[in-house]
Amino acid sequence: MSKVKTFFGEVKHELKETTWPTKKDMRKNTLTVFGVMAFFGAFFWASDSFIQFLLNII
Repeated sequence: MSKVKTFFGEVKHELKETTWPTKKDMRKNTLTVFGVMAFFGAFFWASDSFIQFLLNII
């Protein structure tokens, strides 16, 4: 039981030392992730459509 208490005490200590992002940073990072996802989604859709078009010609 002592090890469990020590573990959670260390977790609590580490969480206090953590630098959490601000709301502005989180919004910026979230928009970046969605933007990159949209870009790659469109890229792979276009690539797939182009390859499918080429295969239909054959």
